[in-house]
Amino acid sequence: MSTPKSHHYVPRAYLRRFVAEDGFLRIFDVERSQIRRQRPEKVMKIDGYYRQEWAPAGIDPNILEKRAGEIEGNGLAAMDRLCFSPEKISGEEAADLCAFLEFQRVRVPRQAAWAAELARTFLLRTMGPELRDELARNRLQVTVLDPARFDFMRTMLGKIHPWMERMNWEVVEAAPGSAFITTDSPVTFVNRAFPPHAEAGIGLAGTVALFPLSSRKLLFMTHPEAAFLPPDGRLRRPKESDMSRVPLTHGGVFDREKVRQTNWYMAHTAHHLCVAESEAALSEAFSV
Repeated sequence: MSTPKSHHYVPRAYLRRFVAEDGFLRIFDVERSQIRRQRPEKVMKIDGYYRQEWAPAGIDPNILEKRAGEIEGNGLAAMDRLCFSPEKISGEEAADLCAFLEFQRVRVPRQAAWAAELARTFLLRTMGPELRDELARNRLQVTVLDPARFDFMRTMLGKIHPWMERMNWEVVEAAPGSAFITTDSPVTFVNRAFPPHAEAGIGLAGTVALFPLSSRKLLFMTHPEAAFLPPDGRLRRPKESDMSRVPLTHGGVFDREKVRQTNWYMAHTAHHLCVAESEAALSEAFSV
């Protein structure tokens, strides 16, 4: 069985939920300030993104790619349940979706760049004066190597989904004439106590998790404590939870302005790319 050379960090099957009737995505490239038209197979992928060339003998360097396929398959099935029959979602399906959302959150280049910057900052703070002097004279360069990205993912996996499992879930629909976008960092944390580019941690009372299920549906997750604690209030780390009962509501509709505001937050926490079924949805996402 051949292994794909190009690895998607946002699944193709997920991106297909945002195509126009012609089968193409409308893509806004934030760096180039350019809108283009592409198929889902052609975007949000990097050659060898999951391949670990340094894996010891006997360990498949593509093991993460294969594991990613399992997580994505289960997660996409759970998304279908939320979109078409949310009242029937099981605890197992909810757990599968949480595992997918956690993995999707930590694997994207935006989070990898954030982790690399944290590692670089730590190194600069801990190095001695002699090395700092060499760095100031451009005789030394600090480079965070690619294995650090995998270390970051291993560290973070298992730390996010317990929070999601104890949040209140709501599946909302975009009003007719509007549509949700998604991005190259599609699991978004929003907290009104923080500006969008400084995403808040999920362990704060006012943090909301946003995840577009399709251009029509969005999963909106909030902490129960948001009703009575300040948005920057720190919550106690959750214990292992039981997903036998999912605190889920559905049937709500976001009007066009609410959709635009939600898209604005997601667009401003993207890394480089935002996608939608229309150019109009992208343009509105960046409007003030």
